[in-house]
Amino acid sequence: MAISEEVRQRFAGEFEKFQKGIEGFFAKEIAPKDFKGIGGGFGSYAERGFESAMLRLRFMGSRILPYQMKFLVDSVKKYNLKYVHFTTGQCIQFHQLQGEQILELYKDCFEHDIYNRGTGGDNLRNVTASPLHGVHPEEPFAVTPYLQAASEYAVSLIGTLALPRKYKIGFSVVDNEGHANFKDLGFLAKENGTFDVYAGGGMGGGSAFGVLVAENVDPKETLHHVEGMMHLYHELGEFNNRGAARSRFIAQRLGEEEFRKAYYEYLEKSKAAHDLTLSIEPYTVNKVGTTTPTTALAKPQKQKGLYYIQYKPLVGTPPMDVFVKLFDYVGGLEETEIRICGDESVYIVNLTGEEADAVAAIIADTHAKNKFEHTVSCVGATICQIGFQDSSGLVKVIKEAVEGAGLSTDRLPQLHVSGCLSSCGTHQVGSLGLHGFTKLVDSKPQPAFKVFINGNGELEGPRMSDEVGVVTVEDIPHFFIDLVKALEVAGQDFDTWKDQQPEAFQAVISKYL
Repeated sequence: MAISEEVRQRFAGEFEKFQKGIEGFFAKEIAPKDFKGIGGGFGSYAERGFESAMLRLRFMGSRILPYQMKFLVDSVKKYNLKYVHFTTGQCIQFHQLQGEQILELYKDCFEHDIYNRGTGGDNLRNVTASPLHGVHPEEPFAVTPYLQAASEYAVSLIGTLALPRKYKIGFSVVDNEGHANFKDLGFLAKENGTFDVYAGGGMGGGSAFGVLVAENVDPKETLHHVEGMMHLYHELGEFNNRGAARSRFIAQRLGEEEFRKAYYEYLEKSKAAHDLTLSIEPYTVNKVGTTTPTTALAKPQKQKGLYYIQYKPLVGTPPMDVFVKLFDYVGGLEETEIRICGDESVYIVNLTGEEADAVAAIIADTHAKNKFEHTVSCVGATICQIGFQDSSGLVKVIKEAVEGAGLSTDRLPQLHVSGCLSSCGTHQVGSLGLHGFTKLVDSKPQPAFKVFINGNGELEGPRMSDEVGVVTVEDIPHFFIDLVKALEVAGQDFDTWKDQQPEAFQAVISKYL
């Protein structure tokens, strides 16, 4: 879980810039828009109202190891942290912080191999992955060492080359939780022990799935692909118009065939410049389990006698007392890891049956009970300064409205809710998605959400969602009550009903458009 001492010293030498930015912002001497350009590169952004800020924590390969879990528990107590969020970028964010808390926590993270440098701004962001790499029974091959190497290498490149915008990398295994096909660069593990590589994908304005640029790639060449794509992005990307500065616009501008050619050229340049071929140690788990869990939440790993559990708190924000209990307990176990997932859940891996039952007891009251409670949502506009609407608050309102009407959310799908077009809730790939908007009602602007359907972020049949229309925040609870009633009458879940009776969905929502 280490980066070189040279890189550590470079990051340490940059801390003074961050410190001055934090101190200037909280002293009202640096404007919020100017602080964004400073703090973002260190994983810190001002929050709505500009009286507090957040800090985003990166974990190599999205893996939190026991010593880091214990550190996080100690930090909650030491800094009186109140609000924690698991992000779709597979980081942890602490919110509602003051300047001194941020600076001290940042330094403490650095000493525990948690590098927040580059988790925001125009940098190589956190490398994401399917959370069950190395442990899934159906994993084609163990991608963990390559993921780990790519994560460490990406961190080492931060600040070495100017990029038009952020550069996101993902690894997918059995599922697509690493979002390999809609990242700037994505690696998909194959049964033959190689990767298929996608490039030029991403969410936001001009959302697009990546172009398949290389097939049957030797995993040992992973770093050449990371570096080659970075130089392609640097040299062909748009620096003058931020709205068109992501790598997907390069692919759209060049067309698939020319983009593949360019990708290959920069890959070959990397190989000619130096040798980044990986020599890796395999991922191993020495722990042996001899007990069988009683909880249905526990699923078997490929390691005999060991299990994993997924924990999904509503909108990815666990109560702090549950966060502390979970991380404190798991951090005291042998060879356990907590993996952050792109759906704002965490997976606890390498558990014995007895340990799995203990974990299940800790999370029992706050773990998602159905697809709807697995909804993906950004933190929303009550905290985020650029959010249009309160996305996470809306999810809670929908739940309360439906259950308050004596109905169940069991037939609803997993929603994907973004507070704005930034797409942190990945609404483009949701079966039912929403993003914050404003709707004119009697010539007066009203808080609202655009509604989308039929998105699919899976590897099979991927498609961007279709916009249906705009519904005001006031009407959304009523729409969902009507939707659940229609599902109850049909006796079907949302996805089955929507696919079989698309006109029925349109009939329900049309009265609110």
